[in-house]
Order: sequence, then C-alpha cells, then structure tokens
Amino acid sequence: MYFSGFCFEGEEILFTDFSHKSIYDISGFSYGAQKATEEVFNRLKKNQRVQKLILYSPAFFEDKNEAYKRLQILSFKKNRQAYIQNFLDKAGADQECNKYFKEGILEELEALLSYKWCKDKLEYIIKKGVSIEVYLGGNDRIIDANTTKDFFASLAVVCFMKGFNHCLK
Repeated sequence: MYFSGFCFEGEEILFTDFSHKSIYDISGFSYGAQKATEEVFNRLKKNQRVQKLILYSPAFFEDKNEAYKRLQILSFKKNRQAYIQNFLDKAGADQECNKYFKEGILEELEALLSYKWCKDKLEYIIKKGVSIEVYLGGNDRIIDANTTKDFFASLAVVCFMKGFNHCLK
C-alpha cells in the first residue's frame, strides 16, 4: 500500500529504486509518509500484519513555528496556483514527477503542516516487529533534512542522500 504526497497522485514508481517492497509493506511520500505511518499504527492495533514502513521525504514540520505554518496557509489561500508552482519547484519536481501532479487542497496542506510525529507511536510500531526505513535528500528545500534525519535516526534505518532533493532526484 502506498500513500501519495501533497500535489501528487500515483507517483510510487518514482521510488522503486530505493526500496524493495513486499505485500506487507506500507509506504508514503512526504504528506503520504504521515498517512502511511497512521495506517501502519492502525493496522497493528487490529493485529494485522505489517512488515515494513517506508517513508520517502517524510513531511516533518515540527521544527517550524506557528507563524511559518500560518504563512504557508495564507499564501495558499491567496494564490493557490502560485503556491503550488513554488512548492513543486522547491520540491525539485522534474518532467517525470509532473506526470503525477494532482492539485493539492487546503485541508491537505493544513493536515501536513500540523501533523505531530510521535516517537511513542513509532516505538510501538517497532516493538510490534515492523522495520522503518526513511529516505531523505540532503538538498531538500521543503523540509529540513538534517532535523528530520536527527529525529528518525534512533527509530529507523535512515538513508541520507546528500545531492538529492525532496522528490529524491
């Protein structure tokens, strides 16, 4: 099972070089990484099998203050098209990525900015035998890759690719 990122749909094929997936693996890109984490947690609560949680450039904004988050939302409301184009440019979306473009909505942006990554939840996932892989680009202009790496370092196998952007290109 795969969860798409903000402004994307069906882009899973972009990440096939990074990880081999089985039918028991759940993955997500950016905003989709948040949704994938929640899906794994909920499945484990129901005693369903999950083998691996794979997070590609997880949307991690806990290092950003409320003013930053409000500015993002206000900018989106003011000019959605310009905001989305700027987002895609900063994410490093190339022609291949653009094939998977889907216009994002305000509710998704609000959800991804306000999401709280809970170490207890991730530790529960690990305790249930699920391995976590995190893939980050060192040149990410959407999230602070170093802060994100530091957060996940004790919880997951983190692959930090110095020359890569948010879209892991």
